[in-house]
Amino acid sequence: MRERLVKRSEMIPCRSAFIDTHTPGSHLKDNFSIIGPGVTENAEQVVNIREPHGFNIGAAGQPPRIKNSLHSHFTAEVFMIHEGTFEIYWGLDSECRTVLSEGDVVSIPTRCFRGFENVGEQYGFLFTVLGGDDTGGVEWAPKVFEAAEEHGLVLLEEHGVWDTHKAPIPEGARRVKVMSQEEASGYDTYTEAEMEQRISRVANLVPQTDAPLSSGSYGSIGHLRIIGLDESVIPGGDGFEMNLMTADQGGGVQMHSRKEKEVLICDRGSWKIEWKDKGESGCFVLEKGDLFSLPPDLPRTFESIGVNPGRLYSVINKDAPSSPSWHA
Repeated sequence: MRERLVKRSEMIPCRSAFIDTHTPGSHLKDNFSIIGPGVTENAEQVVNIREPHGFNIGAAGQPPRIKNSLHSHFTAEVFMIHEGTFEIYWGLDSECRTVLSEGDVVSIPTRCFRGFENVGEQYGFLFTVLGGDDTGGVEWAPKVFEAAEEHGLVLLEEHGVWDTHKAPIPEGARRVKVMSQEEASGYDTYTEAEMEQRISRVANLVPQTDAPLSSGSYGSIGHLRIIGLDESVIPGGDGFEMNLMTADQGGGVQMHSRKEKEVLICDRGSWKIEWKDKGESGCFVLEKGDLFSLPPDLPRTFESIGVNPGRLYSVINKDAPSSPSWHA
C-alpha cells in the first residue's frame, strides 16, 4: 500500500519534458508524471506509479509569468488548480482567456489548442487528469515548434526532445511532422461563455444531497460530482468520474468499497484513510498535495482530521461508477 501513496515531496519534476523547454516564458516549468506516463516527450521523466488506471494524473509547477505553450490532446484534459492563480487560454491565437483560482477545475475538450500561465505572485501548482491509459501523445501548435527550433530544440520520433546545442541530430533520425497551419486552423475553439460551462468554480459549489457516498457519511461533510455523466457540475464522458468531498474536522465516510480503481488527491486539510483486507488493516494520513491510489474492492474509510476545512478529490476509472458497497 505504501507503493500506492505519493507524498507531495515525492513527486519528481522534469524541466525538459516537452519541446518548449528552452523557449523564453516556458523554460522554468516543472512537469510531473504521477500516475501513468502521461504525454511527456522525455524518456527520462520519472513516473511515481506506472500501473494502468484508465487515466493519467500529472501536475505542472510554474513560477510567476511562466507559461505552458499551446497544445492539444486526443483525450480530455482536466486542470485542478491546487496552488496559485492561472490564466487558461485557448484557440490557435490564444484569443480566449479566463482566470482560475485555487479549487477551480476545468475540463478542456479534445481538438482544442490550450495553454496556461501562472498569473499570480507565487509559485503555482496544478494537477492534471488525462483520459485513457494511452493518451496518444500531445499535439503542438505550429508556432511552438518554430520557437523551439530558434532555441536549439527539435522533436525526434525515436529520441523525443533533442537539444541540437549539445549534440547534432543522430544520423537517420526522423523529426516529428509539424502540423500545417491549415490543419491547425481546423481545430475547434469555444467562446468564453461555452468554456465556462466546462468550469467548476469553488466559490459556486453546492453539495449534493443524493451523492453515492452520502448515505454513509458522518459529521460535517459534503459531496459533489465535479465530472460525470449524472448530475455533474461539468459534463462527463471522459472515461473517468471526479468527485469532491469537503469536510470540517470529524466529518467522514464509513467503511465501503467499490469495483473500480480510485485515486484520492488531498487538496486541503488532513485526511485519514483507513483500509482493511483479509485480516490486515492500515492507515495513511494525506496532507495537502498528497495522492493515494486505492485498488478495487478494498474496504476503506475517509475522515477529515485537520483543524482546517478539508477538500479531497476522488478520480474513479469509469464514466459511471457502480454504487459503493457498505461494510460493517
